[in-house]
Amino acid sequence: MYGSKVFQDWIYRDIGDALNLFYHNMMLVAVFIVCLVGYYLFRINFCSTSYRGFKHNNVLEWIWTLVPMLILAVLWVPSVSNLYLMNHIGEPKWSFKAIGHQWYWTYEFLNKKYEEVILESYMNNIDDGSSKYRLLDVDQRMVAPINMQLRVLVSSTDVLHSFALPSCMLKVDAIPGRMTQTPLMVDKSGVAYGQCSELCGVNHSFMPIVVEFIPTKTFLDWLKVTEL
Repeated sequence: MYGSKVFQDWIYRDIGDALNLFYHNMMLVAVFIVCLVGYYLFRINFCSTSYRGFKHNNVLEWIWTLVPMLILAVLWVPSVSNLYLMNHIGEPKWSFKAIGHQWYWTYEFLNKKYEEVILESYMNNIDDGSSKYRLLDVDQRMVAPINMQLRVLVSSTDVLHSFALPSCMLKVDAIPGRMTQTPLMVDKSGVAYGQCSELCGVNHSFMPIVVEFIPTKTFLDWLKVTEL
């Protein structure tokens, strides 16, 4: 986030908690390995001469072969569960399309009258003072409900783009001629900021993504406003 010393807060709580646990486990493993290797390097070089003629040890070789395998197996379990959670569509209650263009996004969805609504989302002018975050705010935000299983359909009309919302753990390539779907469920209100994450031309840095997540009742009222 521009001007911020921290990353965006998670608004996709289940995945955020799982990934935090995964990263903490990886950090503990890394610290343990560094400390263990450092300890033995120090002992071998400075504290004892008993290791000078050390040639081989079958037990030790089994240990340093099996222990990394065990560590990888432990890390494999949360990795697979995270991948499953991030790709499980389930039964979506509402869907919207995010279509990439050079260099803006359009969002397509159906309102309560089953009429197609198209929102064109351009980056705000950085000189008029209307943007809270430089290069990240847009003139028309996409709006989505919380506590509802959503499906996001992503595609492109020209070149490769990538629809990315880091605080929702969402990143989907927008491929011309292909519609890619991904699940999305957010359990607290907030605004998610993102950017195109695939180099797509000279103005690649100027096509931000903003999705505002609001309570379901407020979202239904917003859908009424979009009726033609």
